[in-house]
Amino acid sequence: MYWFSSAKENIADTEKAFLSNFLYETRHSTTEFCKRLIQFKPSFSSNCISGEIKNQAWYFETWDYDPSIQAMLVVLNDIEVRYYNLNITTVWSVIEGSACPFQFYKLDMNKVGLTDDLYIKMNSRGKPLTEFEYFKAGFTELLTQPEQKERFELSIDGDWIDAVWHIVFGSGRISTEDDIALTVDNSFLNLFNFITSVTAFKRDIKEADGTRYEDTVISADLLKVIYSDLVNQNILFDTLDAICEQLKNEPLFWDNSFYFGKNEFNSSSTRFFFQHKDVSLLIRCLSNFTYTKGMSFPEQLLLHACFTQLVTKSQDFESRIRTVRNLVVNSENELRETILGNSFAEVENYIINGDLNVFNNFKTDQIDEEKRKDQFLKQFVADTHTLRKLEDSDILRGSISLLPFDINFGNRAKQFLDLFDEDEIVEDFGSKCNLLLCFGDYSQDDGSLTNLMSPSKAIIRGFFTTPGYNKTQFYTKTQVVFLDCLDYFITNPKITSSNKIAEILTNYAINPKDWRYYFMKYPSFRENCTRGYYNWHNGFYCIWKMRVKQFNGYHWDPFLHQLTSFETSKNLSLDTYGAKLLFTFNRKKILISSLPDGFLFENGMSSGVANSLMDELINDGVINTNGELMVSQNEEGVDLEDRLEKLNQVLESIL
Repeated sequence: MYWFSSAKENIADTEKAFLSNFLYETRHSTTEFCKRLIQFKPSFSSNCISGEIKNQAWYFETWDYDPSIQAMLVVLNDIEVRYYNLNITTVWSVIEGSACPFQFYKLDMNKVGLTDDLYIKMNSRGKPLTEFEYFKAGFTELLTQPEQKERFELSIDGDWIDAVWHIVFGSGRISTEDDIALTVDNSFLNLFNFITSVTAFKRDIKEADGTRYEDTVISADLLKVIYSDLVNQNILFDTLDAICEQLKNEPLFWDNSFYFGKNEFNSSSTRFFFQHKDVSLLIRCLSNFTYTKGMSFPEQLLLHACFTQLVTKSQDFESRIRTVRNLVVNSENELRETILGNSFAEVENYIINGDLNVFNNFKTDQIDEEKRKDQFLKQFVADTHTLRKLEDSDILRGSISLLPFDINFGNRAKQFLDLFDEDEIVEDFGSKCNLLLCFGDYSQDDGSLTNLMSPSKAIIRGFFTTPGYNKTQFYTKTQVVFLDCLDYFITNPKITSSNKIAEILTNYAINPKDWRYYFMKYPSFRENCTRGYYNWHNGFYCIWKMRVKQFNGYHWDPFLHQLTSFETSKNLSLDTYGAKLLFTFNRKKILISSLPDGFLFENGMSSGVANSLMDELINDGVINTNGELMVSQNEEGVDLEDRLEKLNQVLESIL
């Protein structure tokens, strides 16, 4: 490109004199061709530049069989075509100055400490040197102490790369189409970049503009800063050595430490809740780690905890890694890049020393909970197994403050796992919520809305774990109802959930019917409420059921919505944005909406059009002159009759 643009744009000889340094010394013929090409001044009179070159007296016919020369001619033709298609004449001014957009790797073989065999081998295969080879050469130059340089050079082509090779092969992720050597090299660099990134975060090492370490190429200058420190060198070397030792002496470390499936529970293992299913975060790192994607902050913190354990061989790892899991999983809003360095340092300190007081950068509620668990288990060691099983429920994920840490904890935890299994609570969501309503109002307010949960593990988890939607109501309402429910079934082990629900509904038949009755009796009250939000806007019975959370989205009156599933539904229609129920009969239309003490009937005909159906209902005393269908209530304004049955009977009588 330099030669072509200098010739095409008539650049002065003095300005392009440096091109005489351009050689290609692999073959003598190629060297001669480059020398002749640099001296050649084409007239661009031929159909293509390669044709003009081949027509020169200095061009040997034997060069037609030199693959390097022929490749150069192909590229020159392509450059010429692009010049023409792009209609440009100022390429030289772009590529010649200090603002040139090109950067080049330069590998000085004499300084690499390797034989020429490497260069010859790579070149004979027609493949460029990889980023890994450049990394090895460049990193060696950063090590000023001979013993450190020797340790690196022996290990990088020995134990370290061998360990990565075995791990990658053992993962079963190498296909016949993969370049095995390149895959292993890149995997090692992913591991190196992770360890380096953690070190940079902990020590707050970054560029002057705040840019963080990314990888060996983008952050080449920052790499020099990080590893100019002997301490950081040893952190890297010790971690890589520890991984090699783990592979040799503890090959089942990852399989024994972590699991995914509910049925794989083991008290000495910690459950992961990531979408991937890799119990080995080391394999995840080798395969996926980059600065911008691949491993979430919780994964990185847990992996760093494991590396700390491999290096330090601290005591009670199975308990401490579980605590770290609980903290990182429940600190989503706290895990920010700005404090990630402190988070890495706290996790490392805790794995080594086991002191919970080191934690300040995770969710405060969860830190406090971990301290209470620690004190509780010192007094009630026998409950360790049950507590860990409760922590590993996918709807709690380590946050178990729903149950107080007291003498009743063990029995309540077992009862919770039985009644509110992580899968059953989704599959049989309506029944589980009805069971809770048997014991009271478990809801939590979220601003002007009230949340009653929805059949989504994420929504249920947000409701069951502090601070939930309303931290105060989590303890004053939700927890109270749950404990009453659990204690009831502990005391009455022969009674089933369905028995209890049936009993409460039977009692409602002869007792006042508050809003809980309608939610328990009519399943549609929860249908299409994807996030569990409701809005009580006028007493017990004026409710909006929200599809999501906004009033500009779908929302319905659940009483009116339920009516559309009755036999009268063929005469009913209900729009989606808080609309009134439309009842049509004999071309007469009535609009129906809920009132605290009944329902309001309104003329649904066009303005000024009489509605004989409304008149008949008023004359028959079904509704009053204000169009109200009244429901019998007690002094507290609670229904004494099922308002839905009453309204449906009125509509059926009309039909």
